[in-house]
Amino acid sequence: MSWGDEPQEFELWLSKTSNEADPAVRRKQAAALYTIWAAAVESAIKNAPDTLFVTAAGNNDSDVSFTQEVPAGLRFPNLIAVGAVNQAGDEASFTSYGSTVVVDADGYEVESNLPGGGTIRWSGTSIASPNVANLAAKLLALDPTMTPEQVIDLIRRGATTSEDGRRHLIDEKRSVALLKEQAKK
Repeated sequence: MSWGDEPQEFELWLSKTSNEADPAVRRKQAAALYTIWAAAVESAIKNAPDTLFVTAAGNNDSDVSFTQEVPAGLRFPNLIAVGAVNQAGDEASFTSYGSTVVVDADGYEVESNLPGGGTIRWSGTSIASPNVANLAAKLLALDPTMTPEQVIDLIRRGATTSEDGRRHLIDEKRSVALLKEQAKK
């Protein structure tokens, strides 16, 4: 999932689209709309327990739990939020973070293909999260009986934690090795 919203975004949208001139009224309307929207997203994830959701953490250099970013700020056993690092494994300056951001992946100037054959370099957590979706798909290809929680656990345990404990860089080989070790038991 390469999207996310927080209450302030709803206010911004209403400031551009609503006929309501009073900012306090717009703020109240935005809060009501955000509550409905967030509940719908939460319900969709909660009611699909056998589906693994991989989401981008966001590019606001902020704590997604504090800003109430949905879906990255949510906690569900079938949801994994992904932050971005550069090629050296250092946190990208733009990446959002927080206790719900479980792992990080390369999301800085990643070469991407364009329709027609060209390439471009993109940065963002929306570029990092497909790396985690790819790893999850590989793990599920090796053992299709795994639950989303088991896949997330393997990805987490396989990740390399930074010295400060803030980043958890995915390690495909290590996660696959952990799965193979489990299969032997």
